[in-house]
Amino acid sequence: MKKYALIIFGLFLSACSAPTGTSVPPPATADQYFFPDNDNTLQYTYSQNTVSTVDTMTYKMNINDTIGGFSQLIGQNQSAQNTAPAPVLFYFKNELASDGQVVSIIANSPSTYGLVALKGTLNMGASWYADSAQNISATVVGRYAEYYLPGRQVHYEDVVVVQYNDKNTSSSNYTVRYFARNYGLILEEVVTGPTTEFTDLQLLSRQGGSGNSITPDPHHDRWFNANGRYSAHMMDNTLVK
Repeated sequence: MKKYALIIFGLFLSACSAPTGTSVPPPATADQYFFPDNDNTLQYTYSQNTVSTVDTMTYKMNINDTIGGFSQLIGQNQSAQNTAPAPVLFYFKNELASDGQVVSIIANSPSTYGLVALKGTLNMGASWYADSAQNISATVVGRYAEYYLPGRQVHYEDVVVVQYNDKNTSSSNYTVRYFARNYGLILEEVVTGPTTEFTDLQLLSRQGGSGNSITPDPHHDRWFNANGRYSAHMMDNTLVK
């Protein structure tokens, strides 16, 4: 997939004390940060990269209605004249792994193994193999008490950040996914080399259910690191065409 935008990638962090009245909740299990699997009224609107442009598509939840126990996010933007099957953004499900931990799986097809996007209790530094061949390792590399998506308009609380590395590619090439508690995937970025980052997928809004986003406050972008301290992003992640 050709990327439409790149970001000069570099997070310059400066340590500071925890802001008054805001703290990161205790780590929760994978399913708490994954797509809810109990509400068919939910619709997710994402911006996505295509070959030459940015597309916006709304997907509706279809809970546990495919083979293999997968639910799905089904595209809702098709015209009445388009008789092709509606596109599916993800097939997804939660289940127990052989070690008894909850795993959250996303897949391109309900007949494939898929990717273990999240697993177990998501403490800082937690890691697991994301594929059956054990080529892709996933690691929790950060948590946000509060997080604003690029553009600074949509705000979430309690976000975990997971980095996925494929041992068959360069260590400087990897994917980062951000998961907001009770929402699921809100941002996916692909890093290629030490200075280039592409935004692949970004959640614009969620309809249905009980609430879509949280009112912004001025103390945004607070990173909670492994040592229990907050750090502030010193760089504005502005998209450059």
